[in-house]
Parts: sequence; structure tokens; C-alpha cells
Amino acid sequence: MDMKIRDTLPVFRANLYDVTAYVQAHTLLNRGITTIGGSTIPQCIMSNNKYEAQERATMGIVYLIASYLTPLILLPVYNRHFLRNKGIIKSLKGAEKDIILVSKKYLTPQGDLKKGLDETAKMLDKGCGEHKKVFDEIYNRYQNSEKLKKDLLNVHEKVLVTDFITTAAMWSAIPWIATEATEKITGRKDFSAGFDLKSDDTKQKRNKLYKILGNIFFVTVPGILFARTVTKGLNYNGSAKKLLAYINDRAKNFDYTSGTNMSKTIYASIWALSSFPAKIISSRDVNERRDRAFRDIGLFTMFFGGDFLINNILGRTADKIFGTKIMDYGAEKTNFWHGFKLKLRDFRSLDLTSGLSPSVLKKTKNIGAAIYWLSLLTNTALIGFGLPKVLNKLLRHNINKENA
Repeated sequence: MDMKIRDTLPVFRANLYDVTAYVQAHTLLNRGITTIGGSTIPQCIMSNNKYEAQERATMGIVYLIASYLTPLILLPVYNRHFLRNKGIIKSLKGAEKDIILVSKKYLTPQGDLKKGLDETAKMLDKGCGEHKKVFDEIYNRYQNSEKLKKDLLNVHEKVLVTDFITTAAMWSAIPWIATEATEKITGRKDFSAGFDLKSDDTKQKRNKLYKILGNIFFVTVPGILFARTVTKGLNYNGSAKKLLAYINDRAKNFDYTSGTNMSKTIYASIWALSSFPAKIISSRDVNERRDRAFRDIGLFTMFFGGDFLINNILGRTADKIFGTKIMDYGAEKTNFWHGFKLKLRDFRSLDLTSGLSPSVLKKTKNIGAAIYWLSLLTNTALIGFGLPKVLNKLLRHNINKENA
């Protein structure tokens, strides 16, 4: 199955390896599986009462719907609107709009834009030549590759800031939806997990206006600053400013898969800069604030660290024992400790770029897919049962102190 199909094919129509490649490339879907399997179903089971369970179920379901459907609906609209508004494309139909898929690494001062256009067209065309033709027309119409780079970066910045704010707004609204529903049903304003452990705290007050204004600040300001910083980094052509140089060296980390699905770098930034502080601000009392802080920090660490670590260890072990090529070693030789920096190969392009023999390729696909899902399931189990057990014990301890 070619890369174009694998990028866009609905999951239910693909085989296990293609499903694995799709989930690996689409961060929001990967996170959605972790959310439902790791922080919704198990944590509903581990809830202290039915109201806490209902809240966690509501938040998980709304998150999954918003996170999976929104990129499919809104991102194509953002892409087409800003491309046309900037004058890069003339029509909203046809292959022109796919110029947004050119990786940001080709838009840096060091990047070869023509090469990027040709490689992207080759990936998308698979012999028909439609994208090559329209990309060449755009390139020739500009007659200045640097001007086209500048305009494309401007479009990418507008798409990023709009998507950042939209996503942050939805994620920040989800806790409000769940907790407001509980308040309407129960009339209580404190943390639902403590309902059976103490009486309603009549002193508990929430300044909703303050919290809403705080949410609005963290939804909007970080998105604007983040998008602007990324653009400055992509435009940077030096080494003195470490942050900008870091962004420039890792331009590909800020791409959108298929033009619609944010990278893990963007996802982590929205989570850390907007979703997390907004969630803390909207907490009903100190117990919920503490629970959300520890729960999100644990989830963040396991999602970005635990998954990577498990994949790394199992992938390197399989490569050594079975002769597979699951890990992306690159050109550098690595010792044991440096090996922890290695990532899994990109399963979407394994057929095209690996250069492996058919037997090794088949073995790498099968074992690589198995390791990916084993890692994901292990991670969700640790998040779903281990973390709530510790937090429930901490909640009971703190409420007992309050009661005393």
C-alpha cells in the first residue's frame, strides 16, 4: 500500500500493519486511544463514586470526538483559506491546495524548496503527474523561491496559531462541561471524587469570571507566542540563539501529517502551555487541583516518555535477536546509552525508504507492529490503573486531614 493511501485511508479498511502506521503518524488518534484505554475506561473503574466516573467518561468521550473529527473538518478549511488568501493558490479545488504538505524543513533558509516541491509531488502523484504540474506552475509564477518560502511560512504560521487556539479552547472547555453537569445534578460545587468521603463544603466558592478569564488567556496568548516563535526559528539562519537554532534544526517536528494532524511537538506544546494551566484554573477545590496536576503530569510523562522508552527497549532487543530493522539508527553508530535516543522507523514510508530485503522487511513490519501495540497497551495500563490507585490514596489521606 502506497504512502498516499496509508496517510488517508480510514482505519477500518486497513490491515494491522497499515493501522499501526496510521496511528503512529496521527498523534491525536494515538492520544485518543491512550485517553480512552488509559485515562477513561480504567479510571472510570477506579473512580471513587458514580459522579466521578460519569465526569471522566464524559471528558474522555468528548475529547476523542473533538480531537479526531476536528482535524478532519477544520484543518482542510484553514489550509485552503489561508493559501488562497495569500494568493498561493487560485482555486480551492484540485491539487494546488496540497502544497501545504511540503515539509517545513524545505522552507528554512537552508532548505531547497524546489526539491521539496518535487519530492512531495512524487509522493502524492504515484505516476500521474498532476501535483508535479501544478506545483511547477506555482513555482514558476512566483519566479522567486524565497518569496514563495516566505508566503508558505506565513500560511503555516496562521494555520498553526488558529489550530492551536481552536484545539486549546476545546480541550479547556471539556472539564467545564463535565463539572457543570455534575453541579446541576448534585448541587455540589466541590470535587466529585470526594462526595462519599466528606459533606458538601459550603465555604467552597468559585469565582467563575476569574477562572473564565484565566482560561481565555491560556487559550489565546500561548498560541500566538508559540506560532510566532516557530516561524522565527524556521527563518533563523545562525547559531547564537539556541531556541531558534533548535527549532530550525528540527523543522520537520512542526509538520502536520497529511496536512491535518499535528505532530507530537505541537501536541505537547498545546497540552503544556494551554490545556494544563487552564485545567488547573478550572478546578473546583484544592483536592481536584492537586489531582488534576498529578494526573496530567503522570499522563504527559507516560505518553511522551513511557511509550518512547518501551518502544526503544523492545525495538532494539528485537533488532538484536531477530535481525529486524525496527529502530531508526541513521548513519551514526550508537553505544548502549546513546541508543535510548533512537526512535522507531516511520512505518508509513518503510516500504519506500528502508532498502531492506523482502524477508527482513516482512519480519520488521510484523514484529514492529506487535511491539508498537504492546508498548501502547502497557502504557495505557500503567496510566489507567497505577496512577489512579496512588491518587485515590492521596485524596483519602488529604480529606481525612481536612475532616480532622
